Amino acid sequence: MGSFLFDILEIVILVLFLKAMARSLGPVFRSPRIHVKTWGNVPPASSPSAPHTGAMVRDPVCGIFVSTELPHRLGQGKDALHFCSRECLEKFQKDAQHVAS
Repeated sequence: MGSFLFDILEIVILVLFLKAMARSLGPVFRSPRIHVKTWGNVPPASSPSAPHTGAMVRDPVCGIFVSTELPHRLGQGKDALHFCSRECLEKFQKDAQHVAS
């Protein structure tokens, strides 16, 4: 009977130890939370002050939607292709050279 109570006590101590370890190591493995604080009625810095006026088109390389106001484009007028970044534009041009050869 005494060894059974000792085993129960060991299990309780082990469970309490594991809970304490999980609590102390939890922040290490959890993703950081980002909090945006504003002062008064001032909007966060990420919100634009002017409304978006350009059209949205799909980047032919990565497939995300981008604004036609971005400087990364190939061509002029309605036939222009718009890219999200210089890297996507260069990748498209590189792939187009392989197709043309």
